[in-house]
Amino acid sequence: MNDLRRTPGTLATVLESARQTLLLSCRDRFWWVVGIGLLVLPALAYVLAGRASERIDGRSLYCVLAWWLLGTVVVPWLTLYLGVQSVHGRIEDRTFQYWFLRPVGRGALLVGTWLAVVAMASAAAVLGVVASFAAVAAHGELWPDGVDWRLAWVFCSVLVAGTVAYGAVAALLATWFRRPLVWAAVFVVGLQMLAANLPVSAGLRRLTITDPLRRMMLDSIEPDGRLAQRLWPAEREFRSELIEHPLRDLAVLVAVALALAVWAYGRTEYDSRERE
Repeated sequence: MNDLRRTPGTLATVLESARQTLLLSCRDRFWWVVGIGLLVLPALAYVLAGRASERIDGRSLYCVLAWWLLGTVVVPWLTLYLGVQSVHGRIEDRTFQYWFLRPVGRGALLVGTWLAVVAMASAAAVLGVVASFAAVAAHGELWPDGVDWRLAWVFCSVLVAGTVAYGAVAALLATWFRRPLVWAAVFVVGLQMLAANLPVSAGLRRLTITDPLRRMMLDSIEPDGRLAQRLWPAEREFRSELIEHPLRDLAVLVAVALALAVWAYGRTEYDSRERE
């Protein structure tokens, strides 16, 4: 009688890959840095709120802080780092050989890793959003119309969407390039910060992640002219027709990035590489 084990299906492979990625990532000392950051962030928000001038209220202060610190710095770098380390790290330490010798599809392995990265980055993003909002909300004098807790939900949903997109880009960079962290820096600083925040064409901005996320945020918080200028300095006047379809733009970017990453991951013959 044959004692052959049944080959796991695609869904089972995705779930197992995600589970293994979560377990391995929990051992990373990098989470100590994340934990310290989650303590420093609300402390910084509390101090800034205490020194806020009369020209800015709690709502505007929190939106500016959450967008420019969390939305354009912390969440992108955190997600890209986790994604690159989770995919490229297996190539560097040669554990990819164990995975690739299993009778499972490489594409399912990569999708599972991407889901785990999104889950970890989303958890950190939500904690950062809630903690920083609570710190600003503690200064009740900055909220003459009452604390608007809906802002926390808005930024949680926007930044979680961002982790989905940045995780897909991280998977693409980790499967295509030998030094993905370097290319991640080029992507964030070059494509994201410059193209999304300079007065360039709308078509070029749609190729970024920052621009669709910002349009999602502005559509949800309905800012006044001054707050809109602080959040989108490249636009002299914020208009509702500028929103268009940010979720569709993000979905297209995620689909293309994941498809290319899965294609490369399934066809590239990787060698062990020294850590950068």
